[in-house]
Amino acid sequence: MLSQAPVPVADSAPTHLELHRLGGSVFMLCWTRELSPFGKPTIALSGNGRRLPSASLMLGLRDGRERLAVAFRHNGHDGIVATLSDQGPQGDVTAMFDPALAHHLAEPGEILRDLTAKARLSLAGALCGAWPALFGLTATAQYLSFLRQFLLVLFPKTAPALPVAALVEGKLLFETALQSDFGPLRGAARLDGAGLTRLDLRSRLGAADRKGRHEFHFVLDEPPARGGGLLILHGEGGLVIRPLPPRQPSQSLGRWWASKAASRDGLRNWVVEQLAGLSEQGRLLAIEMQRRLPLAVQSVHRNDDLPAAELDLAVCNKAGLLIGGWMRDQDGLLDEILLHSGARAPIPMLDRLQRFPARLPAGPDGAARPAIGFAAFVPDYAAGAPVLQPRCEVRLKSGTMLVLRPSVQPADPAAIRARALSAIPPQFLTADALETTLAPLLAACQEELHESLPEPQVRGFGSQIAAPAVSVVIPLYRVYEFLRVQVAAFAGDPWFAGKAELIYVLDSPEHEAEVAHLLGGLHLAYGLPMQLVVMGRNGGFSAACNAGAKAARGPILALVNSDVIPAGNDWLPMLIEKLSPRDRIGVVGPKLLYDDGSLQHAGLYFKRDSKGVWLNHHYFKGMPAGYAPANVERPVPGVTGACIVMLRELFRDVGGFDHSYIIGDYEDSDLCLKVRRAGFGIVYVPGVALYHLERQSISKSGDYMRGVASQHNAWLHTRRWDAQIDALMGAIDGTAQKPSPRAPAPAAQENDLIPRINLRRATAA
Repeated sequence: MLSQAPVPVADSAPTHLELHRLGGSVFMLCWTRELSPFGKPTIALSGNGRRLPSASLMLGLRDGRERLAVAFRHNGHDGIVATLSDQGPQGDVTAMFDPALAHHLAEPGEILRDLTAKARLSLAGALCGAWPALFGLTATAQYLSFLRQFLLVLFPKTAPALPVAALVEGKLLFETALQSDFGPLRGAARLDGAGLTRLDLRSRLGAADRKGRHEFHFVLDEPPARGGGLLILHGEGGLVIRPLPPRQPSQSLGRWWASKAASRDGLRNWVVEQLAGLSEQGRLLAIEMQRRLPLAVQSVHRNDDLPAAELDLAVCNKAGLLIGGWMRDQDGLLDEILLHSGARAPIPMLDRLQRFPARLPAGPDGAARPAIGFAAFVPDYAAGAPVLQPRCEVRLKSGTMLVLRPSVQPADPAAIRARALSAIPPQFLTADALETTLAPLLAACQEELHESLPEPQVRGFGSQIAAPAVSVVIPLYRVYEFLRVQVAAFAGDPWFAGKAELIYVLDSPEHEAEVAHLLGGLHLAYGLPMQLVVMGRNGGFSAACNAGAKAARGPILALVNSDVIPAGNDWLPMLIEKLSPRDRIGVVGPKLLYDDGSLQHAGLYFKRDSKGVWLNHHYFKGMPAGYAPANVERPVPGVTGACIVMLRELFRDVGGFDHSYIIGDYEDSDLCLKVRRAGFGIVYVPGVALYHLERQSISKSGDYMRGVASQHNAWLHTRRWDAQIDALMGAIDGTAQKPSPRAPAPAAQENDLIPRINLRRATAA
C-alpha cells in the first residue's frame, strides 16, 4: 500500500505529487503536471537550508501529461522542500513534505500506473542501473525485494534463460531468445539474494529466425542453490529480463556440442572463444571438443574450368589466424572470399591474400594443372582462441557460394610454427609477406613457447669445481656423435680440466636417458666433472644457452656448439685474457676451421643483399687457415655463436640470447649488437683455432626450413638493427651502405654501436 505524506503545494498549474520509499532511507518523489511549453522542468530538493543530492528522470504519461521522478536519500531532516522550475512566466512551484511519514515500501503497480511503454522502460533502466549504484542500494534487502517485484510486474510473462551445458570452473552456457527490436547488448545485471550485480556478460546474439526472434547465448556463473534470480539485459531497444532457474544438473558440453554446435559454425567458434577466455582448462576443453567431434572437411575439386579451391592451412594463436590453400579461377568468376568467426560479421579476405604460383596433382588426363597458392593473416581472430576448423566461403559473381573448411588444425605453438613456415614457398616469400602475413603469427608462437617453457632439471656427474674460472655452456639437440671427441679434448687440456665448469644443455629431453648414460660413461672414462641441464621441452638454441648460462657459476661464459672441437690445449685462457672490462672488451671469438683446415670464421660482418636486408657473413670464409689477413687480431662487428667467450655479467645485463629468432639463426649477431649497444667492443683472436663441423644439429630440427626461417630471422634482424648496422659497417668500410627498403624499428643513435676502440677494415674473401 502506498504511503504518502501530505504535501502543500503553491497555487499554480494543476499538479499531483506522490512519495514512494524505495528501500532504506532512499525515496522517489513523483511530480505529475501538464506538459510544459517553456522547457524541461527541474526539481531541486533542500532540507534545513542545504541542497540534497538527487537524480531525476522525465517520464511520459498516456494522457499526455509528464511526470518528473526524483530519487534522493533522506538524512533525518524534519521536512524537505521541493522546488520545481520550468523557466515559465509563473515562476517556481514549491512543495513541502516529510519522508518519515512514508513507512511502507513502494508498490510497483502504483508507480507504473499511467506511464507510457517507453516511460516504463526508462524508469526500469534507472532503477536497475544508475540509481542503485548512486544511492548504495545494490545490497539493500528492501530495495532488492522492491526491484524484483517491480520487474515481475513490468514483465509478467517472460520465458526463462535455461542452462544448456556445463563449461568449466562453475560456468554454465545459457540460452534464450530475444525479439528483433532488442538490438545490440549494452549492459547486463543479475538480481538475486546476493544483490544487484553488474555483469560483464560474454554473450552472442544470433541471426533472426522466421518469427523475428534472435537466439541469445551467454556464459554465467552457476546459480545459487536457492533461487536463480533474474537476469536484466539492457539493449539498444530497451530492457529485458529473464528468470534464471535454481541450480540444477546440466548436460555435458560434449552432448550439447554434438547436437547443436556441429551444424553451427558461428556458435561453435564463439563457444571456443569463451572457453579459451575463461582459463587454461577452458582452452584445453575447447581443443578437446573440436578434436573429439570434428566437422567435415569441405573443398571444391573440379576437372573443368569452373572455380575450385581448397583451404588446407588455418592455424590460430593470440596474434591472429593464418590461412592458406589454393584456388583456380580460369574465367575470373571469383567475387570474394569470406572468413567466418564467432560473433563478428564475415571478414573479406581477397585483398589480404599473398599469392604465388602453384601446381595441382595431375588430373585424369595426366597433366599437372596450374593454380594460385595463397596465404593470408587476420589479426586478433577469435580473440586468440584455438579455432581449429574455421569456415571460408568463396562467393562467385553469380551469387553461388562455395564452402571451404580445413581438416582439424594443430593448436600447439611448435606445430603452428612449423605449419606457418611452410605456408609460402621460400622462393616466393617477399618482405611484405613476411611482415604482414607470417611475422605476427611467428612472433606469438615464439613468445608462447618461451613463456610456457618448464623449468629445466640439472644432473651432475662427478664433484664439481668449487670456484670455476669459466663456465662452458654447450647446447645439445639430437646430435651426440661428437661428444666423445669433444669431451676427450676437454679432458686432455689440463687448464680446462682444472678450472673450467662444463655444462651441457639437452634441448631434446626425450633423449635424456641416452645422453645421461653417455655423459656418465665419459665421466668415468676421463674423470672430467660435468653437468647436464635437461630442458622441459625443446626450446631452441636461445633458450638452451640461456638456461645453461643461468646454471653457470664462473665469471666468464664460453658458449660453444656441440660440433666444435679444440685444435689444441689452453684455448680458453688465451681467449679469456683478451677480455678487458677496463678497456671495454666484452666479447671475443676464435678462428674456426672446417675439417679440411680451411677457414670457416675469422669474425662476423654484415652485408646487404639485393633486397636491402642485412645478412651475416664470415670474413675470409673458405680461405686457407694460414691466409695472412685472417691471422691479424682485430676488433670485428661480431663473432659467431659457435664459440663466444664473454663476461657472464655482461651476458646477463644485455638479456642473453633473444628468443624471438626461430630455430638457430641471427641470435649470435643480435647478441653482439646488444653488447655493442652496451658500450663494449668485440675482438677476433686468431691465435686460438677450433674445428667447427657447421650446422650438424640444426639440420635435425623438424621445424627447420633454411629458406623461410632464415629469411624471417634476417628480416627481423634488419628491422631491429638497420640504422645501427649501417653506421657500424659505414665506420668499418668508410662508405655508406645501400638503404633498407623498409623503415627500421625505432632505435638509438646511429653511432651507439661503434666501440671506443678503432675498427680496422678487413677484406672479405
